[in-house]
Amino acid sequence: MNQQENQRVYLPTSATCFVCGEENTAGLRTRFYVEDGVVKTVLHPQQHHCGYWNTVHGGVLAAIVDECMGWAAARAIGRMCVTAELSIRYLRPVSADSESSVETQVNRVNRRLVEATGVIVDSDGVECVRAQGRFFPLSTEQTLEVDDNLIYRGGEERVFDALRTGAEGSKESASKDT
Repeated sequence: MNQQENQRVYLPTSATCFVCGEENTAGLRTRFYVEDGVVKTVLHPQQHHCGYWNTVHGGVLAAIVDECMGWAAARAIGRMCVTAELSIRYLRPVSADSESSVETQVNRVNRRLVEATGVIVDSDGVECVRAQGRFFPLSTEQTLEVDDNLIYRGGEERVFDALRTGAEGSKESASKDT
């Protein structure tokens, strides 16, 4: 086994995103990471993320598993993606007074669509949420614009660097041709 396979590598964050936004006081402020090729995060909900007392709102659960699957899709194709379709199955309530883990992976990739699945598991290892999603890739320009607004502290995976290098290379060759 490659030693790097079981290392945790973090993904960048944003300032305002509800799920990973560092400055969003109402948000989840989570950090996504990759471990064994799987995109993961830990959910640390607050009471203001609840519908009923101490029960995390289903929309919040959908948001975090959607975002996590979106990062899995982006890593699979090297472009930022947007959700085309999201299906959620709520199996059990998620308590706000303990951590839950989110794990997602890509199941199928083609040129126009990425399909991913995800789960949310409570601190006892019980599966609470199961999700499936389909994601459309953004264009090169849109992806690089998103990437320009992400926060890199150092050590995060540079998911879009190959795309950036290719885009800059094509700009250079286009200017040489004129």
